[in-house]
Amino acid sequence: MTLPKDLMIQFTKSVLRKIEIHIAAPQPEQGGALLGPIGQPLISHLIPDPAARTTGASYFPSDQLTSKVQEMERHHNLEFKGIIHSHPGSLDRLSGPDEEALAEGLRINPHMDYFIAPIVTRKGFFSGALGEHELDLGQTKLSCYMGYNRGSRIEISPVPVQTVRAAMPDRPEPTTTLAPSAPASHSPSLAFSRFEQHLKQGVKHLNLVEDPRFFPLVQDGVDLRGSTVQVEGGLELLFMAGGGYPVAAPVLLATLEDGNTEQLQMPWSLEVPAAERLTRAMKDLLSGSGPYRKGYGVILGKSALTDNPERAAIAGWSGRFVAEDPAVIQAQVREGLFARSQGLLSQHIRQKRVLIAGAGSVGSYMAEQLVRQGVEQITLIDPDGVELANLNRSSYDLADVGRTKVDALACRLLNINPGVEITRSPLDLFDHDPETLASWIEAADLVIGTTDQPKAQQALNRYAHGLGTTALYVGLYDGAQGGEVLLVIPEKTPCYACAAATRQGFQEVSSSVDYGTGRVSGEMALVADIHHVASGAVKLALALLLPPEAEANLKAFVEPLLESGQTFLTFSMVPNYWFYPQLLGQVPGQFAYQSVCLTPEKSDTCPVCGAPEHRIDPRSIPLKAPAVTDLRAVLAEAS
Repeated sequence: MTLPKDLMIQFTKSVLRKIEIHIAAPQPEQGGALLGPIGQPLISHLIPDPAARTTGASYFPSDQLTSKVQEMERHHNLEFKGIIHSHPGSLDRLSGPDEEALAEGLRINPHMDYFIAPIVTRKGFFSGALGEHELDLGQTKLSCYMGYNRGSRIEISPVPVQTVRAAMPDRPEPTTTLAPSAPASHSPSLAFSRFEQHLKQGVKHLNLVEDPRFFPLVQDGVDLRGSTVQVEGGLELLFMAGGGYPVAAPVLLATLEDGNTEQLQMPWSLEVPAAERLTRAMKDLLSGSGPYRKGYGVILGKSALTDNPERAAIAGWSGRFVAEDPAVIQAQVREGLFARSQGLLSQHIRQKRVLIAGAGSVGSYMAEQLVRQGVEQITLIDPDGVELANLNRSSYDLADVGRTKVDALACRLLNINPGVEITRSPLDLFDHDPETLASWIEAADLVIGTTDQPKAQQALNRYAHGLGTTALYVGLYDGAQGGEVLLVIPEKTPCYACAAATRQGFQEVSSSVDYGTGRVSGEMALVADIHHVASGAVKLALALLLPPEAEANLKAFVEPLLESGQTFLTFSMVPNYWFYPQLLGQVPGQFAYQSVCLTPEKSDTCPVCGAPEHRIDPRSIPLKAPAVTDLRAVLAEAS
């Protein structure tokens, strides 16, 4: 290719000001992308790249920059021109890695006639007048280099530059994200020709039955090339490619046999060779050999785990068309997940439902462990959102910060076992409709209270005991130095209120009890200590979920407790805690980790588990106090 001898790259003054601010002023190496009007050697826009990987001597563009470039081209009728970056000191020439990067830029953008790579450096102390390929930036300067294909090799050389006021109307800089679209030197006819060639390759690669049909389209005055592909099983794909192909992805509309049409997001990466991008995208969106159905899964190009879009949204799964039944894939995942616990408990507890109130450090851990062991029906209640402070001792990560705990935990559980059924409630326990809460608790085989509100534990106790549902109440004492698990089986054991009275008056555990360890100001707690108590609760929960006919060693974990009435499990994680020295002080080999099971006593006057004449229906007690406005309305009506 031969470039015009008088080629000169022009920079608008507004771009040079931005280069001074974003590239020249910070420490090297900084960089960004340069864009301008299609087909013109004019640089009118700079996209800084603050997310780039940089050192004092190297600059590596970020993936975010590619996305921003693509968005800018699509929506502002601009063209990607090249990459600018700064060098340390006065090194105003391309380095070896710079030349390799420039050549790579041409390779992955074959539609470009040339690729520019300006460098920003300090002015040397002994430097003379600026060359024709340089521009003055005050304390720094811009040196412009260009690469282009010349036969079988890439030519790299300085290119003349100049400043212009504005060769085009001012455009508002976009505030959204921004990928090369329709370069002027790359004519629409060439783009359409490539699109047809690449789509035929994709159809052949995927062994689709019918060849694509091509036809012209006009959308909002823009010429497009359309194509329909009929896929086995009644799936029709409609592609619409613009003049920016193959840099810009074609639009894809998919219509299933039922007549529903939806637009699919094409997975489009400029790092994939241009001739392979469309085939790769089609392969990612179509799994198997048909007939196809809509499904959702973890990884593009793989089998779908569900056909439920709501479940997929919770789990963060992307959509594609698959040949396999997601239920079959779920069964395969389940088989692999429980391969090493087969015969122990998973087949017995799949249909069991567990309600967990409180999704903090204890609740999130227990939910995860129960799902890993086979529980496939869970109700989660927690009003809080995930914060950074939760990450050091809960089942959450950075991607969850800002989400509700019930949504974040549901996402994690679905990505362990895609077959788990989850009911989520991001409300405080006291904000629920009593009948709804009662129906959830009555439907549960086990209620687990891990909230950080003693009043909430008491409310759960009233409902669970009154509705005949077995419950566990798990708590950590200050700083997780100790903890407890209270087992309550209606009509067999004392309720939570009676059992908790066992520890009343003990300074070590009653001064500031924190159930869930989420809200103790100034208290430090090791996650190992929290999980020590929570893992004991998990084992007890699994034992309680097993049916009487199950032959499993776990039953021996709970039966002695029930026979002896020792249903109040206490734990110590530090030496000489609470009453442990008096009880175990003379026993050799006793150090920090200790446990003792206590025998709580029932009060005959307890309104939950006492004599029948003292009991109160939990649904007759409001979950929360009436609002002032409600009281005023009642008084006004009475008067």
